[in-house]
Amino acid sequence: MLGLGDIGPVAAMPVMEGKAVFYRQFVGISAMPILIETKDPDQFVDTVVRISPTFGGIHLEDISAPGCFDIERRLIEAVPKPVMHDDVHGTAVVTLAAAMTACRQVGIELSAATVGQIGLGAAGYGIAALMADGGVRRVLASDPSEAACRRASSHHRIEIVDVETIMREADVVVATTGKPGLIEPAMVRPGQVILALSNPDPEIEPEQAKAAGAAFAADGRSVNNVLGYPGIFRGALLAGAREINLEMKLAAAQAIAELSEAAELVPDVLDPHVHGHVAEAVLEAAIRSGVGHLERAPSGL
Repeated sequence: MLGLGDIGPVAAMPVMEGKAVFYRQFVGISAMPILIETKDPDQFVDTVVRISPTFGGIHLEDISAPGCFDIERRLIEAVPKPVMHDDVHGTAVVTLAAAMTACRQVGIELSAATVGQIGLGAAGYGIAALMADGGVRRVLASDPSEAACRRASSHHRIEIVDVETIMREADVVVATTGKPGLIEPAMVRPGQVILALSNPDPEIEPEQAKAAGAAFAADGRSVNNVLGYPGIFRGALLAGAREINLEMKLAAAQAIAELSEAAELVPDVLDPHVHGHVAEAVLEAAIRSGVGHLERAPSGL
């Protein structure tokens, strides 16, 4: 549980129920929250595989790193339908969208920017990888865990550096460490974009970052993955997609960024038009990339 740690599966039910409500309200998907009481990856994977025929897709939630990466990989291989760990990919999509908007506001191309990722857990690694795959010129990353750094360095476009280097060289700084106050105001370089996304307390408060010279600053309450996963899954389901691939995630990020107002990093999470726009973009990307069963997008969602 974000900010609370491992407090057991029953305590997670309100979060799962809330996400099911978002699916129904925003994109008309019937989602069922399911809690699996095991810490054994084999038992978890076996359980999901056995119940998977009931569902059109599998949304994984609140599985800690590094086990989440192996569990998701195994389920993608075993289940011939969309599987996505939202903490990894949903967060990455919305963060990429926020970075696109911020770079547009300060007048630079994201492809020419340097992005620094502080923290390489489930969300952090997903963000760094999607930034690199999305065409960012340079992606720097840092984490105190050697294992997390080794995993990230296996991606040929992610450079492992220290936090000081990130704060000195990055145009966009993303933090997902769970450590409030990690970024001190004196570390902020004027003109930077600071996305301190740890919940419930960010690495630096947005007001502090702006006062220190940041061009834009936001926390995890505004850069929220609920902007991503409802539309991603609706688009994938409508396309009859076998998986959620890179092209679909990039299309979702672009769709979110397109709807961001001039003074905002991301659009209003409660705007149903946003989720429909994301779904349509994902559906079309699934068809173009060959993982959808349709030959063309339907005329309406």
